[in-house]
Amino acid sequence: MLWNKNFTLLTLANLLLHVAAYSLFPLVYRWLIYEWHVTSLMASVASVAFGFSLCLPGIFNNYLVDTFSRKRVATYSIFVMALAGLLYPYLTSLWMVVMMRVLQGAVFGIALMATGSTLVIDVTSSSKRNAANRVFTWAGVLGIGIGLAVGLQGEDFLTMEYLLYASAACCGIAGLLISMVEVCFRAPLNLPLCSTDRFILFRTLLPGINLLVVPFVLGVLFASIPETFFYLCMTGGFLVYLLIRQLFKAPMSGRLQVLIGQLLTFIGLSLLMLRYSVVIDGTGGVLVGLGAGFSLGQFLRMMVLLPLHCERGSGYHTFQMLWHAGMMCGFIVPGWLWRYSALEFYHIAMIVCLCGFLFYQIYIHGYFTRHMEGR
Repeated sequence: MLWNKNFTLLTLANLLLHVAAYSLFPLVYRWLIYEWHVTSLMASVASVAFGFSLCLPGIFNNYLVDTFSRKRVATYSIFVMALAGLLYPYLTSLWMVVMMRVLQGAVFGIALMATGSTLVIDVTSSSKRNAANRVFTWAGVLGIGIGLAVGLQGEDFLTMEYLLYASAACCGIAGLLISMVEVCFRAPLNLPLCSTDRFILFRTLLPGINLLVVPFVLGVLFASIPETFFYLCMTGGFLVYLLIRQLFKAPMSGRLQVLIGQLLTFIGLSLLMLRYSVVIDGTGGVLVGLGAGFSLGQFLRMMVLLPLHCERGSGYHTFQMLWHAGMMCGFIVPGWLWRYSALEFYHIAMIVCLCGFLFYQIYIHGYFTRHMEGR
């Protein structure tokens, strides 16, 4: 059974953790611009330092979760992230903000590894682990949408300090949920301090690079559309994809799935370029969310099927790092090209979308098929 008590607790914790993390992006960005009067590019760089920091503790991941209690590694990391978030009002220079974002990103990366790449696998039977990785990922994606909406709309009702408390509270609840997970004790192994296990799996790197297309496009939109309605529509489109997947469980060709996903995303971007009415914006958001669901479904499938025996944790963490890195690359585009209009951002997103589609159809699908033969 997939939805046992332990897996449910971990999935809810993952949802709350992503809400906490991504609600800080619009908060910190606007705080730096309106309170500190820094440039858009500097505010973007400071904000996205979080996502690029996920890889910093990577070489120590395997040592941490096989030497210390996996639950404690996860909960302590989350609590550090919560406490760090409460310190923003007391920072006095930009480099302190960047270091705080780096610290939060590093412990967020450890928490993701200890939960999605380790505890989720520990509490799920071997026949359900592919489904567990998918559900855990969907929960994180929904958390991103909710978190961004909270960060954008929250200041209409609460001060930044109270929103920081809310983010910390989400982290605290996530940590408590994980502390309630029952998992078998594992005796410490005599492992080297540094390794690539549960950090990066080179076998999945090429499909992972192709995967970057999906979060990059989403990141560009998140940074250039400051409207909660858009995020609600996009989340709705993603939920429609989950409903379609639940109703039609027959496997779909990877080529067709990526074609549908990238085509819907392309059409959604085209509608968002028009921006004539709320209806068009909402339709564009729904199509982008639906397209992201189709594309992500196939890329995630590759990332969890390509790992060999005992490589699942490394493969899934590679997916997590690249997903967030792609989002950060998209976030920084509007800050980097702030002199240009939003149309230029959409053009970049559409070009990346097209390139990702061609890369998959010409090379990555064959790469995946060859590596799966005989398994």
